[in-house]
Amino acid sequence: MTSFLPTPQAEAWRERGRAFALEHLLDTDLDQHEPPLSVYRAAFDVGLCTAVLPEGVGGGGASLVDMAGAAEEVAYGDVGVATSIFVVTLGIGPLVLFGSDEQRRKWLPRLTRDLGFCSFAWTEPEGSSNLFGRPASTVARPTNGGYEITGTKTTITNAPVASFFTVFARIEGQSGLTAFVVPREARGLTTSAPYRKHGQRASFTGELVLDRVRVEADDMIGRPGQGIQVAMRSFARSRAGIGALAVGVSRRARDLVIAHGHERTAGDGKPLIYQQDFRFRIAQMEAEIEASRALTLRALWEVDNGRDVVRLSSCVKLLCADMAVRITDTAAEMLGANGYLEGRVAEKLRRDAKALQIYEGPPAIQKMLIAEQATRRSRIGQP
Repeated sequence: MTSFLPTPQAEAWRERGRAFALEHLLDTDLDQHEPPLSVYRAAFDVGLCTAVLPEGVGGGGASLVDMAGAAEEVAYGDVGVATSIFVVTLGIGPLVLFGSDEQRRKWLPRLTRDLGFCSFAWTEPEGSSNLFGRPASTVARPTNGGYEITGTKTTITNAPVASFFTVFARIEGQSGLTAFVVPREARGLTTSAPYRKHGQRASFTGELVLDRVRVEADDMIGRPGQGIQVAMRSFARSRAGIGALAVGVSRRARDLVIAHGHERTAGDGKPLIYQQDFRFRIAQMEAEIEASRALTLRALWEVDNGRDVVRLSSCVKLLCADMAVRITDTAAEMLGANGYLEGRVAEKLRRDAKALQIYEGPPAIQKMLIAEQATRRSRIGQP
């Protein structure tokens, strides 16, 4: 039987994430549209940025289950920082799942030798989820021994600082998508400054422009036309971990409410924490947080054990992101003016949480992916 108790490794990673958040996040202003490289340097120095990379390339070799607690604690401090750190799971997904040993040895050490980032360059100005159906506007033209890629990718996490990119493009004259690894230093590649965003302002997000960027044939990941499969499996692997970020930011909102309840008195002179409605709303938060953590760990265990998690990871993304938005919104209401005034923690948490619903596919996309499997006749009678 699978144990629900955290392993000693998981406890150690959670404690490392908690210590990092306490020292570098909780008392730091991270809402200024200027992602702080010094914070990411500190995360790299304690091993958080490289924890899930294979030991053979200098990473920590940690399982995703073991890292869930660390991701949760970092998100408790700032979910934007957690996004830029742990999106590495998505960024390296194509190389881990479909890359050759030679490709992994070539590219992954860029993230372990020194502070480095990688980006999953999927979304285009014309859309993201519709790339599964429409022809990509980013095109790879075959040349002697390689390809020239031209196109624009937008709202790409870590684009302004990435050491390399996994770029999805349509090979000229062919249908479907193909994945390529492209280094930052490639001629013709430019990135924008970080976007100014509604929330998660400590996370790097920007645009990637490719103007006849030359890549070698050896830098193709998988086979020509296999890009959709590469993307789907990479998304499934990453979406499962978004639940940990949702739990972290929800815990922070819950804790603000609990502290407020002990400090603020009602008309009868008693602290709000003793009012039944106030307590019941906290109880609802607690139940949703615990359920979301359990679902997240289940999905991450499935990923670690090589199982197909498209349906389950979409369940995590849908339920946990919705929970984070709901709990941070409820917290803002329960805190009154302290939950609404600009510059207060609660209103920042509410803005930060919203991005969890949007990136890597909004709720409607997750429902489509879940329904694709859940409505099959073969599901009848299955657990």
